Amino acid sequence: MRKSIIGLSTALAASCGAAQASDIARPSPAPLNAAWNWTGFYLGAHLGAGYGTTKVDNPYGPSIYGDTVRVPKALGGLQAGYNWQLPGSPLVLGVEVDATALDADGTDTCLAYSGHFVSANCRVREHAIGTLTGRFGQAFGPQGRSLVYVKGGAAFLVGDLTITTNASDYLEQPATNLNATRWGWTVGAGIEHALSSRWAVRAEYDYANFGTRGIDSPGGGILQIPGDITSLQNTLGSPTSARQDAHLVKLGLNYYFGRPAGADEAVGFLPFTAPVPSGAGWQVDVGARYWYSHGRYQNDLTLNTITAQQNHLVSRLTYESEGHSGEVFWRIDSPRKLFVKGFAGGGGLVAGKMNDEDWFPTNPDFAAAYSNTSHAKVTGTIAYATLDAGIDLVSHASGKLGIFAGYNFYRDRKDSFGCEQIALVGFASPCSVAFPPNQIAITQNEDWHSLRIGANGSLTVAPGAKLSLDAAYLPYTHISALDIHHNRTDVGVKDSPAWGVGQGVQLEAILSYDVTPNFNVGVGGRYWAMWATDVETAGFGSPVPTQLLPIRVERYGSFLQASYKFDVK
Repeated sequence: MRKSIIGLSTALAASCGAAQASDIARPSPAPLNAAWNWTGFYLGAHLGAGYGTTKVDNPYGPSIYGDTVRVPKALGGLQAGYNWQLPGSPLVLGVEVDATALDADGTDTCLAYSGHFVSANCRVREHAIGTLTGRFGQAFGPQGRSLVYVKGGAAFLVGDLTITTNASDYLEQPATNLNATRWGWTVGAGIEHALSSRWAVRAEYDYANFGTRGIDSPGGGILQIPGDITSLQNTLGSPTSARQDAHLVKLGLNYYFGRPAGADEAVGFLPFTAPVPSGAGWQVDVGARYWYSHGRYQNDLTLNTITAQQNHLVSRLTYESEGHSGEVFWRIDSPRKLFVKGFAGGGGLVAGKMNDEDWFPTNPDFAAAYSNTSHAKVTGTIAYATLDAGIDLVSHASGKLGIFAGYNFYRDRKDSFGCEQIALVGFASPCSVAFPPNQIAITQNEDWHSLRIGANGSLTVAPGAKLSLDAAYLPYTHISALDIHHNRTDVGVKDSPAWGVGQGVQLEAILSYDVTPNFNVGVGGRYWAMWATDVETAGFGSPVPTQLLPIRVERYGSFLQASYKFDVK
């Protein structure tokens, strides 16, 4: 018995010695539950969308309408920064700098304090925005691989504001400009998730404010005797000011330097290099969605083919609408990280309003410096569809980021009812005798066809909960539009077709929850903006093509959805 115990002890000692030698020769791998550390330098890129406003003060008194220019934005850029995670703590401090290119263009009426004054057109174009911020965040989730943060600091905006006197009678009147780089401040918040030892995906919202800057209004004109074109007198400009801000949503990807490759990179983290896991198959998601949305459509008419004089307006139509629509959506993922996704839907416009503005101060048949008719009811229909194909650049059980290209179709049909003059109250003018609210006034139809390029990402923010973001830039969009003035009796001016090309942006964010492994529900938001910057029209029936300022459309709102996932082996 004693010899057996001695023999067993010797065997165990030999086994332990062999194991120690093996450990010296081959280090043990890091434990699977090792905490992630956010300390380090990073460089990344982002893509997104947003909108901003430029509010112009009226030095002549309260305005009848306008003074706030909406500026939709497509954006893309780079960011770089450094994080420091406090030792033994989930708190993370950081500093970041980013630079973003913008494609943004918007117009609105300004200085319209009286129907007897020739008011102006305010146009805002923005080219770039940048920030220098500090960040404060907290790591959470498994291994601390997720980071929620807030940020704040300085911001700058490169763009210009142009104020131009309207009406073809003032084509020689010079515009005033504010085109200096503007400095301001920014605050924001976001969430970032480490997909691997080097790559992290993020979603972020930023607000930037660029304060108030002075600008002079241009010279204009006023009718001393309403209705008498011989009493029109030119006026001098006056000092005024403008305030600008911006709301931005970004989807980004960061690369962290100085980190060793993890097991995920070793087996091929990027597409085409990763082997297909054994037993991997196709995944199909199918669902339905209800979208409650608001829309804005704006058509600026110049009736002038000289590019330098395109900011002088003679007419503008602005529609606002409220809609309800339903849609189906789908996504198919292949084992090779290729995917196809899309949706199709339609619905009705149930409420809204329209404003029809005109500037004809020396027209003997329309001797008014500024007319604005309000149409208090808008109804109609919308239809839309999108189809994208892409590839996931980085993919992990807790998140992914891919790029795609695709196509979007958007159809909008609107009827406006009633008519009331709000600028020339008490004077003979269009709609000085109001139309009944059930009498149709103007119909606007348009079809938009757009090409899409963008990024799609998702990350797990809590057990069973996922945040998804889809950002697309529309490098080419084509519009075919028809404007029908039902109550015109002039020959050849009732219908006005228009067509053109431009750009746009589409953004979608969804927070979903897995009720079961295959069934989930979600809530989301969507923002679309398209603008055609090279437009022609028949010009009230004229056979000569006429250039316009951009035709713009926005549709945005929130939705509810439910979907089911099929796994096909």
